[in-house]
This record gives sequence, C-alpha cells and structure tokens, in this order.
Amino acid sequence: MSTSELSGSWTYRSFNPRFVTGNETPQEAALIMADRVVLTLNPPVPRNVVDGTIEWEGGGLVLKGLFARQQAIIEDLLRFDIVGTGRPGTDTAGWEYHYLGHLTRQWPGLERVRVDQIPTLVGSVIRVKPHNGRAGGWRSEAGEVFSFIAVKQPPLTWESSGSWTYRSFRNNATYPYLTAPPTAHGLILQEALFKLETPTDTTLQGTIELPGGVLDLSLGEVRPAEVRRVGPEFAFVGTGRPGTKTDGWEYSYHGNLTRQWQEGVGQRPALVGSVIRVKPHGEAAPAGSVYPFIAVKQ
Repeated sequence: MSTSELSGSWTYRSFNPRFVTGNETPQEAALIMADRVVLTLNPPVPRNVVDGTIEWEGGGLVLKGLFARQQAIIEDLLRFDIVGTGRPGTDTAGWEYHYLGHLTRQWPGLERVRVDQIPTLVGSVIRVKPHNGRAGGWRSEAGEVFSFIAVKQPPLTWESSGSWTYRSFRNNATYPYLTAPPTAHGLILQEALFKLETPTDTTLQGTIELPGGVLDLSLGEVRPAEVRRVGPEFAFVGTGRPGTKTDGWEYSYHGNLTRQWQEGVGQRPALVGSVIRVKPHGEAAPAGSVYPFIAVKQ
C-alpha cells in the first residue's frame, strides 16, 4: 500500500463507545453485521502470543494470534493479528475468520477535563472459509471483509487481556442517515464526508464535511506501511472555519488504512481509528470526549 491510497472521498462514521443495548434504528441495522458479541482475550504468554474466544448467543470461535508494540507516528501502538476458528462438534465447526488491527491511541491530557475514554480495538476482519449461516439457511461466502470495533468492558486497563464488546460493520459507503439522523443515545453518533489529499508521501490535507458545517484539516502526518499487512498510518487535526457554525471547533484524528486482504472479494478500503474533541462547543459537546470511527472509501 502507498500513502496515495488515503486520497479521495470517504464516508465517515463515529460510534458511541458506551452504547450497550443493541441497534436502535433500521439504519443502524443496515450497517451492523454482528452485535452483542463478547471478545475475551487472555494475558499474552509469552508476551506477544495471545489466545481467547469470541462468543455470541448460540456460537463462538476460538482465537489464537499475536500482539506486538510497533512504532507509530505519535506513540507506539499495540497491533494484533488473530485467527478465529470454530469449535469441532458445534454449529461453528469449520468456520475461520482473520482479524487484523490495533488498540486505539490513549489520548493524553484527559485528566484536565475529567472525560474518560474507553480502550477500543479497531480493524478489519475477513471470512477465510465459507459456511452456512447461523439460521435461515443462507450461505456466508469466503472473502467478505468487514470493519470492526471492540470496546473494553470494565476494568478499563490499556492492555489486550480482558473482555471487549465486539461489533462488525458492513463497508457500505451510502448515507443511511441523510433522511433519518442518528438518535441521541444510539450507537452511530455522526456521519460526514472525508475529502483527503496526499500532496507528498508524508503529508495529508483536506476537509471534513458535516451536516451544516465544515472542518479544515491542517497539514497532517502520514507514515507509510512498514509492517507487513499494516496500511498507512495517519494523524491530523480538523478545525472549524471562522464565521461559520463550526467556528472554534477542534478535533484530532489518528488511525490506519485497513489491510488490503489478498483473499478479499469486493472489499472497500476503510480508515479506522479514534478521534478526540480538543475544544468544547455546546453543552452536549465537552472537550476530551473520545470516539472510535470507520471511514469507508467512496
């Protein structure tokens, strides 16, 4: 992958990390592939080898893989490469999925504003082997790729071990909320349009178009992929335009382009990461709030 892969238009979605009750609207149901799933990871032994399970009502997978700290633009990131396989003798026998991603950045300075962020795993997953669906008799074909987020359940330690609320999302670039805005307490908080350009191999610029406003991106950093299967990493700041609705707004973004799976069928590039609100605006938008996000290439 080259850094030029980041240029273009992306359908951006941020997510409420405290959401726990399931889909609230038909629009959310159209995007969410898997919900009410618990990912459990055991402490790595030796340090970079991890195992665990991913469980849902009526089934589950056994997980085995690797975690490693690797150099990033801002700070070292904990990246993972995990394979999930079905249990013999159960409905998931013969299933196989491959997960690749990272633990989102622990944004500094939150103690000043007393806003807690929640550790989140973000990345992409591919169905390696086809299998029959859990119900209804449909066929789940090999090669499908989905974006995912997994939000840490208490205790909120910045380690890989523990339980995580896992959700995967269809990489659908259409806007389901153009006529039906997200609910106040729903899972999906915001939809927008990223327009990104990479004037050089190490810089990024562009705009974020929100309903009723725009954020301009200051010249951000891009780090080309140096680790096998990891896409380019990016970091940038979005600031509101003077004299408009977004005047005084400031958000910082950090993430990666998801892997281009060799076995993927009809996959779309996706950006995954986290965003922090640097400056408050309005009573319901305090500084320090952190959200995971997915942006799907148009």
